[in-house]
Amino acid sequence: MWQVLSLWIDEEVFIFPGPFKTISYAIELLQRPFTWRCIAATMSKMLSGFLIACLLAFVLGIIAGNYPFFDQLLSPTITVLRAVPTASLVYLFIVLAGFKKAPLFLVVLICFPIIYEGVKAGIANVSKGIINALKVDGADFLKANFKIRLPLAIPYIIVAMATSFSLSFKIEIMAEVITGSTNPGLGSAILGARASDPTNMVPVFAYSFIAVVIMLGIDFLSNMLKNKINANSL
Repeated sequence: MWQVLSLWIDEEVFIFPGPFKTISYAIELLQRPFTWRCIAATMSKMLSGFLIACLLAFVLGIIAGNYPFFDQLLSPTITVLRAVPTASLVYLFIVLAGFKKAPLFLVVLICFPIIYEGVKAGIANVSKGIINALKVDGADFLKANFKIRLPLAIPYIIVAMATSFSLSFKIEIMAEVITGSTNPGLGSAILGARASDPTNMVPVFAYSFIAVVIMLGIDFLSNMLKNKINANSL
């Protein structure tokens, strides 16, 4: 379909490069140390935001799973975070945190609601029989959650983390493009390639192709993990 569309548009440099030109140039890019620095920088920033989102989501999700009133208190905020357009948040964080940190904050706020819902649902769905047994046993909050509830909630949590992890990579690249960050990164490389020669879309497609391949790899691993968890839970 890509090749057919490229032939139909009939402009493989200025508008829509075909797969052969794109993949050939992508292979050339992968032989350059700069490309690998960009990949490493994007992954590093994405992982930083993802880990911060996990920390916040675990703390607040455990509390919300134990205390429904706290979940109701946070519910409007979570709904707003899910509904606000991503591009609007980028410009907000550019003003609040600057161009360099805006992508990191965006990854945090996009991933946080997904992981939070997974942690909360996993904690809240522990059977009442187990909860009553914990009360009879006199288990305190930390013991009940970290030794019993969290291990039982792992299927919910892993699915949420796998979903948000693959999404965070795409969000990071998009934020780098929008912010126009001069720091190394795949988004910055795409923006730089476009700015250096607006008449040649091959480098833009090649960098995007590299990002897509990485994204497909992340999705493949995420789906394998989710399928394994679903099979074990049956």
